Amino acid sequence: MRTIADRYRVTSAIGRGGMGEVWGGTDLRLNRPVAIKLLRVPEDAPARDVRRRFHREARITARLRHPGVPVVHDFGQDDDLFLVMEELSGDSVGKLADEYGALPAAWAAFIGAQVCAVLAAAHGAGLIHRDVKPENLVLEPDGSVKVIDFGVATSTGGEFSRITHTGQIPGTARYMAPELLTGGEATRASDLYAVGCLLHELLAGERPFQAPNVVDEIVRSQSEPAPRLSSVPAELADLVRSLLAKDPARRPSGAADLHARLLPWTHGLRPLPGWTTGGLGDDPRHLYTVAVAALRPG
Repeated sequence: MRTIADRYRVTSAIGRGGMGEVWGGTDLRLNRPVAIKLLRVPEDAPARDVRRRFHREARITARLRHPGVPVVHDFGQDDDLFLVMEELSGDSVGKLADEYGALPAAWAAFIGAQVCAVLAAAHGAGLIHRDVKPENLVLEPDGSVKVIDFGVATSTGGEFSRITHTGQIPGTARYMAPELLTGGEATRASDLYAVGCLLHELLAGERPFQAPNVVDEIVRSQSEPAPRLSSVPAELADLVRSLLAKDPARRPSGAADLHARLLPWTHGLRPLPGWTTGGLGDDPRHLYTVAVAALRPG
C-alpha cells in the first residue's frame, strides 16, 4: 500500500472525478480515517492548468468552514499533488436518485435546503460553485448533505485566479443555466438554476429537460419553458419552476431566501432505508444542531 508524505496510507479506491482520483486512507500520525484526492491530468488538458485548478480547489474548500463542506486537513505534493479531507461515509445523491427515482417532497426539500445553506456561505464569501449536481452531493448516514468538488468554482471578487479559457464551458452542461451556455458570466442566480434542476430531478425522477443526448437537452433547456411537476404540491412546484426561469432576474433572490422557502416542506422526514440510520433524533450531532437552532434573533 502506498504511503503519501510519510503520513497518509492509501487503502481503497472511492471514485474518480474530473481532476482526481479519490481514495480512502488513514492518517498514521493521528490514527484517523481520511479521504485522499490525488491529481489526475486528463490527456486533453494542459498539465499546468489542471495543477492550478487543483490548487484552487484545495484553497477554496479549505476557506469554506461550513458543516456542509468537507474539512480539508492537508494539501501538498509527494510525486502527485494530494488533498487530504475528512472521510465521508455516505454516497452521492446521484446514486440515491438512481436507486429511488422520485423522492418524497420532504426529502427533496431537505436535500435542497442543505445545499442552499452551503451556497449561502459560498456566495457570501464571493464564490460561485458552478457545478451543483447530484453527483457532487454526498448524503451521509445521519442525513446531512456535503457539497463537494469546488474544482470549477469561480470568484466574484477576483481573489482566485480565473483558469477557464475562451470557448470553455466549466461545469456540467445538463445542469447549466441557459445564460452560461451562451457565454454569460456565472452568478449566484446560475447556481440557483442548478438547484432548480436538482430539485426537479429529485421530485420527478428525471431532469427537467431530459433527452437521450446532451445536445438535445441543451437545446430544450434554452428553448422550452420549464415543465410543470405533477404529483407535487402546487406551491413547491411553482418554486422549482421559478428557479428554472430563463431570465436570471426572475429566479429567487438568493440562496438564503430559497433555503427559507424550502424549510416548510421538510416536515415529516423519515429515514431512507439503506441510506440513513434510524434513531437520528438521539444522534449527538443532531442534539447539538437542535440546541444551536433554538437560538433566535433578539
